[in-house]
Amino acid sequence: MSNRQANASVIWTLSGGGSCRTGRFPLPVRPASRPARRISAHGALHASVVFDNQGRCFVADMAGWIQAFSAQGKLLWQSQLDGGISGTPAVDLARDSIYLGTHHGSVFALRNSDGAVLWKQTLPTTTDGRIMADLLLAAPQGWLVVSSWGGKFHAIETSSGAIAHSWDAGFTPQSGASADGQGNLYFLRAVKGGGVLLVRISPTGLETILHRQPEGNREARRTIVVASPVLDEMTRTIYWVANQEQEGVLLACSMDDDQIRWQQRFPRAIVATPALGANGQIWVADLDGAVRLLQSDGSLRASYSTGADYLLAGPVTDADGQAWIADPLGQLHALDSRGRGRIVYEAPRSIQARPAFDREGNLYVATTDPKVLVFQNRA
Repeated sequence: MSNRQANASVIWTLSGGGSCRTGRFPLPVRPASRPARRISAHGALHASVVFDNQGRCFVADMAGWIQAFSAQGKLLWQSQLDGGISGTPAVDLARDSIYLGTHHGSVFALRNSDGAVLWKQTLPTTTDGRIMADLLLAAPQGWLVVSSWGGKFHAIETSSGAIAHSWDAGFTPQSGASADGQGNLYFLRAVKGGGVLLVRISPTGLETILHRQPEGNREARRTIVVASPVLDEMTRTIYWVANQEQEGVLLACSMDDDQIRWQQRFPRAIVATPALGANGQIWVADLDGAVRLLQSDGSLRASYSTGADYLLAGPVTDADGQAWIADPLGQLHALDSRGRGRIVYEAPRSIQARPAFDREGNLYVATTDPKVLVFQNRA
């Protein structure tokens, strides 16, 4: 890969790559079938690996450790925080910082180069302070957006750690927020009597409810809200999940007129964030263990069974429309642009984190073993 290609556009600083959560790497990749190396963690890994522009990768685990490694896998520094980390951290390239949320309800800013703590913020709550959703960096506002099971989203100033703005996140929010290039925030909110809402927050803090999906017989309190909205700025489409009963529903909403373009139902609920494919296609993994490829109009093109009973982590894709997904059986699957898949590797234990690409297109798969498997890009 040339130096021109190895720039900020291919640096995955958040879960799903960037603030739009597309899960799509912008270049073709061809990962090897065996790991080139393994990176050891202290505890099981539920968070995706993230990276900075110096080639460092950051591994956060359920034992509360955050570790920084060089591109060659050398440990650079490590620090144990006050609780387990399951939400994927956010890397701030402009401030040379990484932000992390713990199950203790704390948010930390650490310096990328040496792990020094820059600030710490404890989220206000009278109930459950656990931070389980992936963190979001909203760069235009200088905000870190994070939620706890206390039912609030908080916009935290990246410069100081002060809370600049807060809003209702609904019941037990585990779905991370997303952001477009203009600084608009998008998130899901489950509310009693209202079902699941798709909500937009403008850069000035103005809230707009874009769509309501009515609650079913199980009511909103028992609705699974985990997958983050996915923003396709090329087609001006928001993809979002509104589960009902045991079924999953994927909706495509216009970013321009807020109208629903189509919706597609799935036999089981969806907890994994979908990924954009090629030519407006989208990959969806649900709790029946299948990965489905939808066309740009929402129609089903292909379905691939992983053999697992359920899927927790979403797929990732490349510029050629290929996809990779890992499952709770420890299997890594590769799928071509037509939706045909195969198992390429089997890890000793479950994989519950979304894979990630470094700037060279190497594939990082975090496992509960606890290790990160690094598959070298041969493209």
